[in-house]
Amino acid sequence: MRDEEVVSYIVKGRTELFSVIIDRYQSKVYSTAFHYTHDQEEARDLTQEIFIKLYNNLQSYKGKASFSTWLYRIAVNRCIDWTRKKKLQTVSDMEIFDTAADRDGGPEEALIRQENADNLRKLVEDLPEIYKTVIILYYFEDFSPQEISDITGVPKRTIDTRLFRGKNLLKSRMGELILGGESDVLR
Repeated sequence: MRDEEVVSYIVKGRTELFSVIIDRYQSKVYSTAFHYTHDQEEARDLTQEIFIKLYNNLQSYKGKASFSTWLYRIAVNRCIDWTRKKKLQTVSDMEIFDTAADRDGGPEEALIRQENADNLRKLVEDLPEIYKTVIILYYFEDFSPQEISDITGVPKRTIDTRLFRGKNLLKSRMGELILGGESDVLR
C-alpha cells in the first residue's frame, strides 16, 4: 500500500495503520535526528516528537509533495528548532566518520584521521544554519539537491549554491589539516 493510501486510511479513523508509517520511516527519521543531536537518547526523543507531530498533522497533508518529502520537511524543521534551543556546544561521533579509523594504515594514520574527523565534525556543527542543514542532508543523509529543495522549500539552485559555499567554507576552515590533497569526505 502506498504512503498516500495509508495516510488516507489513518485520517479516516484506521489509526492502527500509523505503525506502517513508523515502520517505513523510523530509521531514516532517527538518522536525521541523530545527525543534529549527536546523542542517541536525544535522537530517540526527537524522533518520537517528530512522529507525534506527524500524527497530529496528518489531516493537513494535501499530497502536493510526496509523503516522504513532507515527513522529512517536518523532521528537518523540528531538528533545526531543537538545535536553536539547545545551542550545541559539544560534538560527539557521527556515523559517517566512524569508518575513518577502519581504513588501512598504521595506528598513527588512524589517529590522524580520527583527529581530522573530530575537527570536521566540529566545523560542520559551527557552520551557519543555512549551510549546515544542506551539508547534513547531502553528505550524511544522501539526499539529492532536488530532494533537499523539496524538503526545505528552498529552490534547487539555492541549494546548489549553499552546498558549494558550505563545502568551500568547510575546506577553508579546515585548511591543510584535513585537505592536504583532495578530501574523500566532501565529494
